[in-house]
Amino acid sequence: MADIRAFLALVARNRLRFAKLRHYRSRGMEAYPTKVREQVLGAYEQGMKTKQIAQRFGVGPAWCRGVKQRLREQGLRGVIEQKHGPDPIFDEARRRHLACLVRQKPDTTLEELKAKLDVPVSISTIWRTLQDMKLTLKKSRCTPASGTDPTL
Repeated sequence: MADIRAFLALVARNRLRFAKLRHYRSRGMEAYPTKVREQVLGAYEQGMKTKQIAQRFGVGPAWCRGVKQRLREQGLRGVIEQKHGPDPIFDEARRRHLACLVRQKPDTTLEELKAKLDVPVSISTIWRTLQDMKLTLKKSRCTPASGTDPTL
């Protein structure tokens, strides 16, 4: 019974804090808005302590310290753009090399291109890169075209 009372008292004390947090964060792992970041930095400039700032804006103390540290070390006040996925295998130099190989022999196959490249890469990666570069592989005919029209 005492545990329930303690829990209810904790919820009552923190209701305002949770309400502020819900106001700023709609769902999941979204970044806090720039407005909150600016308010936190403004509070630091006014001389407030981290714990007070965290309670006032309904955010974590570690997050407050991170915002302040990012400003101090990198000069960034806003949200950091997150990088998703691995770095592309084909950087600019490799893309130029791939384009050169296609220009030299436009009817080459993807397997032949793979063998000529200096990096282990899948055929699908070569294909996606060629599509991105708007390059196509031109097939040369092995036999001359038929002189008659195809029958229907």
